[in-house]
Amino acid sequence: MHPSSEEKSKIDPNGAVPQDNRDFSETVKPDTHPDSAISEVPEDVVSEKGSNPILQADFFRNLLLSVSVILVAGTTILQLDLVPSVLLGCAVIGFNYFWTMQFVRKLLLDRKLLALDLLFVLTKFGISVIVLFGALKYFELSPRGLLIGLSNVAIATIIYSFLRVMNPQKFA
Repeated sequence: MHPSSEEKSKIDPNGAVPQDNRDFSETVKPDTHPDSAISEVPEDVVSEKGSNPILQADFFRNLLLSVSVILVAGTTILQLDLVPSVLLGCAVIGFNYFWTMQFVRKLLLDRKLLALDLLFVLTKFGISVIVLFGALKYFELSPRGLLIGLSNVAIATIIYSFLRVMNPQKFA
């Protein structure tokens, strides 16, 4: 009797099917035919694509800053009493955007999510809520001004989306 057939005929005492313990030491060779569905991507294309999200994040940051400046300037011209609350709303959004970007960069570098990272997100959210609550309760800032200041992220996102639709090759 052949040793491998003898090994296959053995049954585990627990009644389980025996495992096949053959050694597969062959390596799989990738298909590099030019007509294959999966082809290799040149390295210069990969590096160009890798820097594109960073450029998009920088563009969005600049757009967010520009929208904030426009909102503050417009509020200054139209209603002077809302300026402190608009500035605070824009500052809270700027704070959240900056720390979120730092958090995402750290996650991309580490390639893992830790419990401490989740605590960081909750702490950032808690600080924002405490600042907004204190502004409304103790400093008696206008809720309308805070909403105008907080709306800068929505306005910047809408503008960014329109720019992506109008010029898709720049953001591809």
